[in-house]
Amino acid sequence: MASNAMERANSERRFYSGMAIFMIVVVLIGFAPSFYLRGLVHYPRPNPTLNPLVILHGMMFSAWMILFIIQVRFVAGGRRDLHMKLGQWGFVLAIALVPLMIVTALGGVARGSNPPFTTPLAWTAVPLWGVPAYIAVAAAGWKYRRNAQAHKRLMLGLGLMLLDPAIGRFPIFPPTLDAFYVSSFIAWLPMTALFIWDWRTGRRFHWATQYAGGVMAVMLIVRCAALTSPLWLDFAGGMVKLARV
Repeated sequence: MASNAMERANSERRFYSGMAIFMIVVVLIGFAPSFYLRGLVHYPRPNPTLNPLVILHGMMFSAWMILFIIQVRFVAGGRRDLHMKLGQWGFVLAIALVPLMIVTALGGVARGSNPPFTTPLAWTAVPLWGVPAYIAVAAAGWKYRRNAQAHKRLMLGLGLMLLDPAIGRFPIFPPTLDAFYVSSFIAWLPMTALFIWDWRTGRRFHWATQYAGGVMAVMLIVRCAALTSPLWLDFAGGMVKLARV
């Protein structure tokens, strides 16, 4: 019995450590041409100049990904005390990212950071619809921080959700609306790793996995619809005007 529990614990550590490394690799591939290796790697898309706000945005999200892998290693090494202490600062970072996401998304209108198949104002649907989804999963992760199995799944789900911008920048996707729809679907696929893990280890889907996967799915569907919606253009235009006041 004890050996089975130890094997499960080792398997769990390998799964979450592997997923953390996977996320880092995806982020590096997606953002190398436009951020990490800008000017050194060719980027076959519009690549507007980075202003200080965008640089800060990139640095803070990079810090979140690094923090995630550190937290996974703390748990794998049995240092749950350090994991919990660092988690408090991690939540502060998570909160700070919310206004930064909103301001950066609205600032993208002036920067013209949109791909050629849409307008700067319409493109705000992509980052801005990610904000409530991010808040929903991050808040649940904090609420259930004492529930280890739920917390792990929610925080991994949040990390997988944040891979969406990186995957959308993969050079395999041409800058077209149809390709954007395809990339949005592919961006959800890493979430299936959690579902597969649940099924392999317990023959059921944990509620936290369903919650994170469901929130991301709804977010992707809604933003795809909003991208071509006149109602969204009116709303986004009002947000941009308010931000300039």
